Amino acid sequence: MKILIFGPQNAGKTSLMRTTCLGYNFMKVINLKPTKGVSRENFIFRGIMELNIWDAGGQERYMERYFSESQRELIFSEITTAIFMVDTAAPEANVKDIFDKFHTYVWEFSPHVDKIYVLLNKIDLDNSREDDYYEILSKDLEKEIKEKIVFTPVSVKEGSAQHRLIEILDYEIQKNTLSMQRLGKIRHLLNELKSESLSEYMLFNQPDGLLIASTIGKFDSKPLQFMKLEMGTLDSNLYQIYSKVMLLVNTNPSPLSLSTIVYESDDSYVLIKQLEDVGVIMAVTKNKKPEVFNGVMNALNGEELKNLEDFLRSSI
Repeated sequence: MKILIFGPQNAGKTSLMRTTCLGYNFMKVINLKPTKGVSRENFIFRGIMELNIWDAGGQERYMERYFSESQRELIFSEITTAIFMVDTAAPEANVKDIFDKFHTYVWEFSPHVDKIYVLLNKIDLDNSREDDYYEILSKDLEKEIKEKIVFTPVSVKEGSAQHRLIEILDYEIQKNTLSMQRLGKIRHLLNELKSESLSEYMLFNQPDGLLIASTIGKFDSKPLQFMKLEMGTLDSNLYQIYSKVMLLVNTNPSPLSLSTIVYESDDSYVLIKQLEDVGVIMAVTKNKKPEVFNGVMNALNGEELKNLEDFLRSSI
């Protein structure tokens, strides 16, 4: 999937991409330098869909290049999802001209695109003028064009921009037959784990913390604070203690041995296991009976989980 994120400089395009797809928090992207030209990076979204994100730097000299006869087909062809983003707290004299060229070339070179998404960013600022920007960008649009453009006020800082991008990409997954087939297979493998252990399972994508699938039907969850999930790292205090103990008993320690973490509540156990670099699985037991706990531990170390890991690894 080719995702084009376009718009004037300082709109927050790179910050949006990195916080959503790489799991960065906002403080890590607050001082990003402007993108030079087009940055192209690949990411795995929800563990099932590969995204090729084109992040177009918004400086005026780059805009002239994008719209030039020699470059416009390269930039605007084969787009799956087109996103236009603006900084609503800063005046931009040429924003209407940029936007009109943008949607014109999107539909000229990618006529299959059924919607263009406009993100009116930085509404968290007191001087945000999202209503004015909506009026400017929608002015004089033909009715047929206007109906295909979706405007959303957002804030990368507060997280609503990331949630909106996730909604947009989920919509694309629903239209993608291969992604739906992969999701169906993952759900089937999770249900096999469930049948073995009397527990519910949730599978998260490791880089972005997004839920891939669960055994409890529809389950809406926000990204896990847009943070990467990392467990059993070499520099953790727990691992240092574990290493010393294992050395005392003459056994070579392995960080993979710490890939399962167990939490306990009054009514159940919660077990979290890292699946190497492909995901994180969470199991919630129905009760605290020893046989149920043992069933989950066996499942998380058994053939069913290996089948799930192998499928996740082979499908990306």
